[in-house]
Amino acid sequence: MDAKKGVIAGFSAGIAMVLTGIVVWGTTQNYLMPLYIASSSLWKPMEPLEIWLAQVWVLTIFEGMLYGVVYSILYSAIPGKNINRGLIYAVILWLVGTVPGMAITYLSMTVPSEIIASWLFGGLINLLVMGAVLAFVYEKVK
Repeated sequence: MDAKKGVIAGFSAGIAMVLTGIVVWGTTQNYLMPLYIASSSLWKPMEPLEIWLAQVWVLTIFEGMLYGVVYSILYSAIPGKNINRGLIYAVILWLVGTVPGMAITYLSMTVPSEIIASWLFGGLINLLVMGAVLAFVYEKVK
């Protein structure tokens, strides 16, 4: 286990997750915004938006660092090499985290199905990018 490498790689992966989230949100915003507005009673206010976004981005970077530390702990148990190892790790995280979470959300909340689907598949894209960056940087850090 090399937690230092995990933190450094995870920081990079967290930045990648922020950027991927911006791209995914930007590409789905026009379609999903009416659904968010129609279900506005479900959401906390995101105002002022700049502060809310900064909080989400900082939290996402810390999430990436946590993923990096866990990756360093599980490194030898994850199949594959280099970026493939990171992609496998990402799919595992998605299967044990995102998929059950979205299933519970679908079963227990009135969040529109299209929003849940976007979170599910956007989460997969985000985690795959995270896994690729995490593995790439982890291999480069000495």
